[in-house]
Amino acid sequence: MEIRIANLNDAAAIAEVHVNSWKTTYQSLVSEVFLNNLDVQVREARWRKSMEEGNKIFVAVNEQNRIVGFANGGENRSKKYHYDGELYAIYILEEAQGMGAGKHLICHVAEQLKKDGFHSMVVWVLNGNPASQFYQHFNPIRVAEEETMIGGKVLRETAFGWEDLTSLLTYC
Repeated sequence: MEIRIANLNDAAAIAEVHVNSWKTTYQSLVSEVFLNNLDVQVREARWRKSMEEGNKIFVAVNEQNRIVGFANGGENRSKKYHYDGELYAIYILEEAQGMGAGKHLICHVAEQLKKDGFHSMVVWVLNGNPASQFYQHFNPIRVAEEETMIGGKVLRETAFGWEDLTSLLTYC
């Protein structure tokens, strides 16, 4: 499995991973109507714009040179908590889960955040997400729990954090 920084030509594959992983990961949590209305072309445009704005997205590429996962991060979008960095997204196709891509992706994002001058990181995880146990391998602190609205349904999400990126990187 190779991890690299995405380029604009990867936007469509990133969007496909995003939509397909939502459909498999959140099928029992989010309404079927919402999931069926996820649009790969809309997501592709968003990821392309993000890259054009200079945001780094890391992709996991399998032996067949297919993008099977991605992750990105940056400045914490919420000033409510003292973490300066945030893991915005990490998605891996169901068939590629459990092969180490997630670990490599989270580590690359944490390394990049550290290079960019961040000291800590938080990630928001939808409660009931079957992949939520993945984060426990990195020994996070449970920071908070809040409500979020997805597809007209109120759901809960939990924030996990690492107060020191250096300690998180020891798991990499």
